[in-house]
Amino acid sequence: MPQVPGGPFLFLRKFLQHGTRVASVRESSRALAGEVCRFVTPDQPQVILELGAGTGAVTAAAQSKLHPDSRLIAVELDSDFAAILAQRCPRAEVVCGDVAELDKRLPDLGIDRFDLVLSGLPTPSLPKAVNRAVFETIERVAADACFSQLTLMPWYFWKLYRGLYEQVDFNLVLASLPPGGVYHGRRLRADWRDHVPGK
Repeated sequence: MPQVPGGPFLFLRKFLQHGTRVASVRESSRALAGEVCRFVTPDQPQVILELGAGTGAVTAAAQSKLHPDSRLIAVELDSDFAAILAQRCPRAEVVCGDVAELDKRLPDLGIDRFDLVLSGLPTPSLPKAVNRAVFETIERVAADACFSQLTLMPWYFWKLYRGLYEQVDFNLVLASLPPGGVYHGRRLRADWRDHVPGK
């Protein structure tokens, strides 16, 4: 895997600085990023939302598969990560900001729906208010989109995502070190608000 821009310890420094706001102490592996992007296709235009894009491992994998007319909106809170992301992934429209405020940014982007949501957010450890805001936005603009969430704890959060989505598949990625996987959820449940994680 190529070295992370900004130095090999950038993720570790951010993790120690921000704790659970950063999902991992290292960038996602190429294999794991590829699985997150399973439903990105060059065959038709898509409007794709990436949440918690970091330095762009998943963004780069998505960018390599995009249809020429697709749009990829990558949201990242950390300004250092966002700067690296913008330089690394020129096809992405980088939004540096809080995912909880995303709904307010969409009119400026001219977007009212997404076909696919990719997430590198540490969803289980985010505050409930943030998760609620994120999924309220998803319900409004991406209720029928596939939601692909990476994890470094295979199967552990199965019940969590089954509480949010009617259909959930989990794909294990053994080629990732440590082994991880991706939850692919479809169709938000009518009672998803009763299952929002966080405190």
